[in-house]
Amino acid sequence: MKIKKYYLTKSNNTRRMEKLENVNKIIITSSRYKGFSSLKNRNVIEMSKYKEDREFSCHYIIGISGEVINIIPEDEAAICTRNQSIDERSISIMLCLDKNGGYTKNEMDSLKLLIDRLIEKYDISKEDVLTEYDINNSRKPLELVDEPIILYNLLNAKIARVTL
Repeated sequence: MKIKKYYLTKSNNTRRMEKLENVNKIIITSSRYKGFSSLKNRNVIEMSKYKEDREFSCHYIIGISGEVINIIPEDEAAICTRNQSIDERSISIMLCLDKNGGYTKNEMDSLKLLIDRLIEKYDISKEDVLTEYDINNSRKPLELVDEPIILYNLLNAKIARVTL
């Protein structure tokens, strides 16, 4: 799995450049836009820096073809859940929606690989891999909220480890 870096520019709404504390959670969220690529979603977030009423960012975006981009360095806090005590201790991952509003197999495979890498790197338990819904009742990512067994199965699936 390749991860490309397309860091956001500094902004109070998207990248405050505040250092992460002890990372102990992984938060999964999703885009609100159907059919947008990972890069297009990144660019939407980048443009949010000009909107006073829009605060959001995440560390990683996984596109429908499985590509992974990193938009906030792992040593900085993202603004994913709008709960500062969670955001300053978590790595966040955003899934892109396909044209039907769902997630692809390639996307879920990349999510599994990225989660496994982060769990190992930060010594995070599977119980601390959460959805945005778990934090603030936002119905994101919808399929994982409506069918929590999907996340359970993903976390417990056996996929060959790939060095990132």
